[in-house]
This record gives sequence, structure tokens and C-alpha cells, in this order.
Amino acid sequence: MNSSQFRVRNLGKTPNSLLIRSSVDEIIKRKIWTAVFLVPPVILLIALGPPMVLVFMVLLATFFGLREFYTLSLPHSNWIERFMGIGLGLVLSVVISYGDVKVVPPLFVLLLLFLSILFLSTSQNLPSTISSMGIMLLGIFYVGFLLSHVSLVRNRVGGKEWVLFLIATVWAGDIFAFLSGSLFGRHKLYPKISPNKTYEGLGGAIIGSIIVALAFALLFIPKLEIGFCVLLAVGLGLLGQLGDFTESMLKRSAQVKDSGSLIPGHGGMLDRLDSFLFSAPFLHYSLLYFLKETP
Repeated sequence: MNSSQFRVRNLGKTPNSLLIRSSVDEIIKRKIWTAVFLVPPVILLIALGPPMVLVFMVLLATFFGLREFYTLSLPHSNWIERFMGIGLGLVLSVVISYGDVKVVPPLFVLLLLFLSILFLSTSQNLPSTISSMGIMLLGIFYVGFLLSHVSLVRNRVGGKEWVLFLIATVWAGDIFAFLSGSLFGRHKLYPKISPNKTYEGLGGAIIGSIIVALAFALLFIPKLEIGFCVLLAVGLGLLGQLGDFTESMLKRSAQVKDSGSLIPGHGGMLDRLDSFLFSAPFLHYSLLYFLKETP
């Protein structure tokens, strides 16, 4: 190879570009190894463990998710406010998972009452009190309320299979969105919120969700009608991506790349939960109102 050919082949391979490529490769490797070590134990615990194991996992995820949410949205709040927000979110999650439906409306009243007492006692900046209370309440519902629907899915007849169906379908959507977006992505979906998301990636998410949902249903939920399975898969695929966009919006607002650093290579707990926050309620209420099953 002569010197001119060498220069052409290495055009653009500046030290900075090589450093960026090396950094990206390292992040991908970290993601893969973390997934290899974390995903199988989680799946085994859900598949082989009693319902209480999943409830505990949901509560643990809710704790870390709320902690990250308040760190992002209320960085200057004091520890009492964060403690109260996390505590109320956990209480709401437990009541939603195991409490009587009649208890929920009074609980909402108590949530507002406790938040009012909290900010009456601790607020030092009255002009920001309304926004702080609103953000605190949003976190309780965004993480505590929405995520508790995973436990509700588990409490149904055949709940173990449905939770695994949820996880497999949503994760398939995420993986296919990444692959199709990386390979075929040309048209930006919402660059203001997530510059790397494309329409091609969204299409891949829906197709991947459908394929995996049908395969899972064939193996583990054979009585599930194909048409209903496809509808569930499309809804889970779309809402999984919407959850991703919503969390990206929160991170953009806070001007951070990840919600935290809890999971090496994957960011924080919210970065891993975002796809389930809207998809889990969708699956629960779809099964509740269309399959007419009772726990």
C-alpha cells in the first residue's frame, strides 16, 4: 500500500474519532456483560419464585426509581421531602398491589394531605411551593402508581406467564428498535427529545414485539387468540417507546444523560424501567376488561 492509499483509508480516523469509537465499544461491552449477569437471575426469580418475590422486586425498583426521579426533578429539596415522597410512593405501590379498591380513593386524599402538611412545615421558598408539590406528586404517581401494575399483572390468574410475556415483549421492542434504528434509521422521530430515535426504529420495535409476543404465547399461553396477542404486542411496543421518550424528556429537562449510575453501562433504575411504566398498566387493564379474568 502506498502512502496516498494509506491516507485515503484513514481519512477521518483522527485521534478524537478513534477515542470516541473506543469509548462507545467499551460502553456496549459493559451493557452486554451487565445484562448477562443481571437478566437471567431476574427471570429465574420471576419464573420460579412466589408472587411475593416479584412484589419485593417492584418495591425495590420503586425505591430506586423515586430516588432518581427526585434527584433529577428536585435537586435542591431537603432529605425530609425526598424521604416523604419515596415513602408515600412505596405505600401507594403496596396498597395498589394488595389493597381493596375501595381503599385507593381515600389514600389519594391522604397523599395530598400529607404533602400539604409537609410543605407547610418545610417550605422556605413560597413562590416555588406549588411546582415542588406538583413534582413530588408526579413522582409518586409516575413511578409508584404506574410500576405497581406489574404486581397487579402477577396477581392475575396465570400471572407469572403474563409478567414474563410483558418483559419479553417490551424488551424485544427495545432491542429491535435499537437494531433497526442502527441499521436502517434515516428519518428522525422526535429529535428535540431523543435525537437518535427514528421512525424505522419505531417500526422495528412494533415488529419485534409482535414476533416475540406470538412466539411466547405459542409456547406458554396457547389459549391466547392470535388477534388479541397482536393487539397486545402493538400496544406494548408503542407504549414501551413512549415510556422511553417520556423519561428522555425528564432527563433533557434536568440536562443529564442518564437518570443515575446504579446499573453499569445502563444508567439508572429509571433508564431500565421507563419502557414498563405505561406498558404494564396497558397490559393489566387490557386483560382485566377484555379477558374477564379475576385473580
